Amino acid sequence: MLQIIDQLNQRLQADLRLINHESLNNTFVGYSQLFQQSIFVKQFVKKQAYFTEKNVTNQLNDRVLTGFPLNDSFILVLKDWSPKDIKQPINSKLVFEMGVVLGDFHLKVQPFPGIKVVKNQFDNYLAEINTFCESSYKKRLKELVNKFLPYKNEIQSELSAHSNYVLHGDVGIRNYKYIFGKLMLIDFEKARLGPVYQDFIKLFYQDFAMDDKLIQAFLKGYSTKNSDYQLSELTRQYLIFTTAIGIFNYTEKIEDIAFRNIGEKMLETIEKE
Repeated sequence: MLQIIDQLNQRLQADLRLINHESLNNTFVGYSQLFQQSIFVKQFVKKQAYFTEKNVTNQLNDRVLTGFPLNDSFILVLKDWSPKDIKQPINSKLVFEMGVVLGDFHLKVQPFPGIKVVKNQFDNYLAEINTFCESSYKKRLKELVNKFLPYKNEIQSELSAHSNYVLHGDVGIRNYKYIFGKLMLIDFEKARLGPVYQDFIKLFYQDFAMDDKLIQAFLKGYSTKNSDYQLSELTRQYLIFTTAIGIFNYTEKIEDIAFRNIGEKMLETIEKE
């Protein structure tokens, strides 16, 4: 890590310090003499994540200063806008505003060459399940596959028809920040084409704890920008299923029991239907 910081400091004429947080990426902040301002630096393990974050950010604002490969990683240098966490309690007023912000994101960000597009979803997700080590949810996931396989063509057809928006890919309270006093979304590395409902799922389960009052307030705010989010019940369940798979994939790499429990809660929802 010291070698990376030293290389970045030399190249950017900076005094960077590491920001500690749970992620597969490293982030740094500090003042850069090269850019004559405070900078936020993100080190990506995957080129696609770097490419995606850079492209989405460029569509939303002028925050990107530069980007370059470094060793076996990719570096994105941004203006440090000193984002502030949401401190107030989660209530209907706040989540309405969150819905407006996400709806605005879905309308503003347009597809770009090289954006990730999920294809052959059934085959890919089944293969992913087979790689899991944890048996407690691996068995349940395999059993749930049988719920969706008979309707594979119908689900894929509906998803294809509604996958014309650029999703944020990781919507949650932690990725909503106040910047210059305005509520905004950050962290776009997981953006991809898909149905907008996909962006709601983790937020509803993890941050809203499936509180219907909060969900309805959020959807009301979202609808002020975009009303195109309705899907059939079976397809919504399938998206919850695939979101759970994504959570288990993450928690097999980084231990996060609370997050894994969210994935298990999603499975319970589908199993009851």
